[in-house]
Amino acid sequence: MDPGSNLLRLSLQDFTERLADRTPTPGGGSMAAFLVASGAALTAMAFRFTSGEKFKVVEAAMAARVERLAQVRGRALELVDRDSAAYDAVTAAYGLPKGTDAEKSARVEAVQKGLKGALEVPLETMRAAREALGLASEGAADINPNLASDCATGSWCLWSGAEAAALNVRINAGSIRDEGYARVRLAECDRILSECQALAESVRSASGRPRSLPRS
Repeated sequence: MDPGSNLLRLSLQDFTERLADRTPTPGGGSMAAFLVASGAALTAMAFRFTSGEKFKVVEAAMAARVERLAQVRGRALELVDRDSAAYDAVTAAYGLPKGTDAEKSARVEAVQKGLKGALEVPLETMRAAREALGLASEGAADINPNLASDCATGSWCLWSGAEAAALNVRINAGSIRDEGYARVRLAECDRILSECQALAESVRSASGRPRSLPRS
């Protein structure tokens, strides 16, 4: 990714073309974050339509969830660019000179620092997905039935984003030499993914079309 570029300024067509380019960024991590942002947005839309006289008992709660979903969406959108920047830092570290022992040591340190950064971003994407799925699960049973499919689609985007982010966490953890650090992050990754699966299944069940999600 070119320094200073902003993926969020691209049109959807341009974004997909950038994804298709023979360049490492944007890649799966940025797409995972975009899926979470999209899922949060679609869920919020469904909740906004759960309003009016027919839904006055739950309207205030739905409106509060919409506000929280907007916050999640904003964080996830930031992660679209942050993920590409984090991976670019890893690429730059691998390109450092390694002609002397000092250079080799500095390169290893830079690579390891970069890998940790590249792991932390998708882990944050997973946290955002879990929060949004929690909100979706809370409101799914009371959703305007005409928007049930939109809410379920939003939850599927959120689940897919969490699963995609988990793949990025795991692949980066595999190259990190600090085993304690990697072990703690992988445990959190597995825990969040399990929670996201349960929440997504509850939303789909509430939508009237229960379906088991694939297990990692």
